[in-house]
Amino acid sequence: MYSFKLTIMNFRRNLKAYGLYLMAMVFSVATYYNFTSMRYNPQFLEVKNISMYIESTSMTASILMILFLVFFIMYSSNFFLNYRKKEIGLYGLMGVDNYKVAFIFALEGLLLGIMSLLIGLFLGLLFSKLFLMLLARAALLNMRIDFFISKKAILETIIAYSIILFISFLKGYLEIIRTNLIDLMNTLRKAEELPKVNYLKGFASLVTIGIAYYIAVNYGSYGFAVALFWSVILVILGTYWLFGSFMPMLVRLLVNRKKIQYRGTNIISISNIAFRIKDNYRTFAAVAVLITVCITSFGTVSSLKYFLAENHRIEVPYTISFISSEQEEIERVEEIIADSNRSIELRQQADFLIVPQSGVVVVNSSTFESLLTALNVRDRGKILARAGQLEDGVIYVERPGVLMDLVERKEVEVGDKVYEIKLQAKVPLFGNGLPYTAIVVNDREYEALRLKYEEKQFNGIILDNPEGIRDLTFRLAEVLTEESGLYTYFMAGAMMYDLVGIVYFLGAFLFLVFVFATGSIIYFKILTESFRDRAKFEILKKIGTTEQEIHQSVSKQVGLFFALPLVAGIIHSLVAISVLSDLMNYSLIRPVIISIVVFIIAYGLFYIFTRRKFVDVVVMKG
Repeated sequence: MYSFKLTIMNFRRNLKAYGLYLMAMVFSVATYYNFTSMRYNPQFLEVKNISMYIESTSMTASILMILFLVFFIMYSSNFFLNYRKKEIGLYGLMGVDNYKVAFIFALEGLLLGIMSLLIGLFLGLLFSKLFLMLLARAALLNMRIDFFISKKAILETIIAYSIILFISFLKGYLEIIRTNLIDLMNTLRKAEELPKVNYLKGFASLVTIGIAYYIAVNYGSYGFAVALFWSVILVILGTYWLFGSFMPMLVRLLVNRKKIQYRGTNIISISNIAFRIKDNYRTFAAVAVLITVCITSFGTVSSLKYFLAENHRIEVPYTISFISSEQEEIERVEEIIADSNRSIELRQQADFLIVPQSGVVVVNSSTFESLLTALNVRDRGKILARAGQLEDGVIYVERPGVLMDLVERKEVEVGDKVYEIKLQAKVPLFGNGLPYTAIVVNDREYEALRLKYEEKQFNGIILDNPEGIRDLTFRLAEVLTEESGLYTYFMAGAMMYDLVGIVYFLGAFLFLVFVFATGSIIYFKILTESFRDRAKFEILKKIGTTEQEIHQSVSKQVGLFFALPLVAGIIHSLVAISVLSDLMNYSLIRPVIISIVVFIIAYGLFYIFTRRKFVDVVVMKG
């Protein structure tokens, strides 16, 4: 009974210190509940086209949330243990049994977890309708969302978090029992020394990261799976060595540069970093890798959103398309369109050769130029410049519907002849009305191939309004033969776009969760350092250092702690996104910049919060 009362007193007294931890836990519980409840929501299950996507993405997001929570709780519990070690040691000196002390502090962590679970579940239930409304809008679903409480989702959330909290309780209990009393009392008085400089590992880190980048960019030569595996392994290893060996080299150079060392408060901030980099390089490397994952994953889902708009244009460049060279049939189509009170904005006809059993169609460079100009394709100037230079090669236009092409092609076979590929392009051409790879040859070569293969005529029409052409589609299907391959905007559907909307929405939520994880890890680590630096800053105040100079020193020290992994993470993610951009054959500059800016803003808020807390600790305000 006495132990429980003491636990409650400690819990109330330290609740402020647990603020960020509590906030992250509550947010993660609420998010986990909403991810899980999606699988049981009857309104989403009724939409058969997306119910499978909802279930799979919900399960994936839930698993990622659990992994995040296990990592986050275990890491933050280490901080709180270090934060309270001296207090724990005092209990031991007062004669309190070590097992009882361990039970008190482990129970305090368990109470914090239970509080997070209850508040998180309440907020998850409260905002569940808003969460699902946003999801429906992101997935372009025209449906009404009713308030729904899922008992199964509540039960799953309670069971999952109870298991994690029990493991956390047991871990905290065992750690305190195994810790020596002398170590507890002297935990903040460890002797500090400058890290040893390993020049071989320092330069090897840059070489290792460079090799990883080279393998990633040249994935076509090694195979995508092999390139992905080795580039990830080498980036992690190189980042570990970068902060463990290369950074001490740079810091040692700064320490030896007297002009820099004695400028303002640099002597304080640089010295602190020089002594602490030995203990913190693993955290720097972990945070840099997490930042890479955050920016790359959010950049990827953001890229899908932007890419899909372009991909839709590739798959459905025309409102109506069909294959026919019969003038009467073409005129009948235009009459039906006119009867529907719609106007034709673009009418395009193009001849092509169909190559049996090759899965390709052939067009000449003149037709290719005409189509790209009529459809106002972006960057068509560069593509058409290459088309005009075709002598003995071809342009390879990827068929519609291919999201990523993992194969780097150098030649293509058309019938019994092999052509060298001069350019691989992904542009609007015929769309899904003619869902084949298109091979662009020069006009002379086209005339030669026309003697061997059947020529057909493609007809593409763009209307003033592509929406609501269901009835028009059925009327056209009555007059066109099955061989005409009628394809309309209505037939395109939106199943893939629903899926990407769901992935984008859930990816954005997971991005916020992992930003919390990244910011919290570096926050807890720096705050641990602040307690070790308190005595140093006390001495500095006694010898005349002003509070403003202390603020400047803390800003530089905390700023470098945040900036170093951020720079490494951004560089890693830019390389990863460039590979993705190459796979999609689509420029991802805009979504990547947005992803980096969003992350920097969120990360900057953590910096401001951490810096303020650091100052409060070293000037004895908290």
